[in-house]
Amino acid sequence: MVSLAVKRALALLILPFTLLALQNFVIKNDNLLPQKTIDKINEIGAELYGKTGIALYLVAVQKMPTEKIVDYEKELAQTLPPPFVLLTFALKDHKVDIYTSSPEVAQTFDKEQVLSPFPWKGTIIPLLESHSKNKKAAIEAALLNGYADIAEQIAASRSVELQSGIGSTNRTIYLALRILFYGILLLIFANFIYRRFIK
Repeated sequence: MVSLAVKRALALLILPFTLLALQNFVIKNDNLLPQKTIDKINEIGAELYGKTGIALYLVAVQKMPTEKIVDYEKELAQTLPPPFVLLTFALKDHKVDIYTSSPEVAQTFDKEQVLSPFPWKGTIIPLLESHSKNKKAAIEAALLNGYADIAEQIAASRSVELQSGIGSTNRTIYLALRILFYGILLLIFANFIYRRFIK
């Protein structure tokens, strides 16, 4: 029979991992993300926090209560223990931003790359603009893709690998599709110029 002392020791060992698994890294969601996406983000966030000590939070709201997104992020930041990264998206304000608890944390990933509007570089904005017919699908894909990109960059900066990460496969597929889409547009435009002005 297991003694009471052994049971308590096991409980103390298991408790931190249980609490970590239950932690919610999507701190606000105004019905923009489905539960399966939230679950995946929490899985990635929990592994990232467990391996690096850096928490990566996501906020997805319909509208911000402040005029500037950075003011909204500063309000939220007061409730979060450092070190952390906060990815914020506001649908009706057409805003997306990344806020960090310190310059040291900011150096663990490339904010300009993640938020780039260029389809061959950015992992959020090009996806938001690519699904005009299904806005909800665009938001889901963009936020999960961007969150995973940030998490994997932070993990790489700490020389660890995330088993829960979505890897580069999804981003490579999205990149190929975007290049194909913009390539077709470029060919149509070039054909128009040729027929109109050169021929």
